[in-house]
Amino acid sequence: MVTMTAYFISITLMILNEDTVGLYNAARFKPALQSSDYRTYYAYLGADGNYDSDGLQGHCQHTGEQWSPWWMVDLCGQFLIEKIQLTNRQGIYQNHQVALRLRNFDIEIFQQDPRQLENFPNVTGQVCYHQTDSLGPGTFNFTCAAPITGRYVRLIIRNERQFLHICELEVLVSSCRVAELYFNKVLDTELTGTPFDTMDAGDQMVCAQNCVLRRSTDFCTAFNWVTSTNSCQLFSVNPYLDLSTNVTYAPGTYFNIQSN
Repeated sequence: MVTMTAYFISITLMILNEDTVGLYNAARFKPALQSSDYRTYYAYLGADGNYDSDGLQGHCQHTGEQWSPWWMVDLCGQFLIEKIQLTNRQGIYQNHQVALRLRNFDIEIFQQDPRQLENFPNVTGQVCYHQTDSLGPGTFNFTCAAPITGRYVRLIIRNERQFLHICELEVLVSSCRVAELYFNKVLDTELTGTPFDTMDAGDQMVCAQNCVLRRSTDFCTAFNWVTSTNSCQLFSVNPYLDLSTNVTYAPGTYFNIQSN
C-alpha cells in the first residue's frame, strides 16, 4: 500500500483564447459525480476512456432508480465547449433494451459548481443539447447551437423516475480559458511501466507543468520526477484506480498523480 503524503502541488494554468488544432476531449480522467450509485458502477466510469458499451463489463456509470437522475463531470477549468460525444449503454434486461431508458434528457453546462446553488439539483445550466425521444444504443455526437464556455457538464433525465447509465461522455472543446489541476506527491516512489514521454526538467514544478500541458494531446495524469537526473517521466493512467501494485520504492524519485 502506498501512503500519500499531505503535500500537494497546485498547478494553475492560465491561458487566454488559446485555440487547438481540432477538438479534443477535456473530460477524460476528470473528476465526476452522480446523483446516486448503483452497486459499484461509479461516476468516474463515465469518463475513464473506455468505450465498451456492455454495462455488465463494468465500464459504465450507473445511478440508482430515482427521480431526475444526473451525472456530472468537472473539467477542472474553463473551456470553450463545442460538441458532446456520448456512448450509451446497450444490452437487454427483462426483454427490454436498456439503452431506451435514456430519454427526455438535457446536456447542460455551468461555469461554476451548480452544487453551490440553493435549489440544486433542480437548476438549469446553459443547455447544449436536449432530446425527448429515447436515444437507443450506440455512440452519438451532439453539437451545441453555439460554443459555450464552462467547467461543469451535466447529463440529467428530467422529470422522470429512471436509471441513468452511460459508458462514456466526451466533452469536445476547441480552446481553454483556464485549466487547474492538483497533484498528490509520494516521496521515494516511482510509477512503473513505460511513460509516453521522458524529458529533462529543471525542477519538479516544470515537470508538473509539462504534464498539464500534455493533457489535451496525451491525457497526462501522472509523472515521475527523478531528482538525481532531473528526468521527468509522463504517464497517462486512470487516477481513480488503485495503483498500489504499479508503484515501487525508488529513493530520490517523486511520484505525482492527479488528485482532483
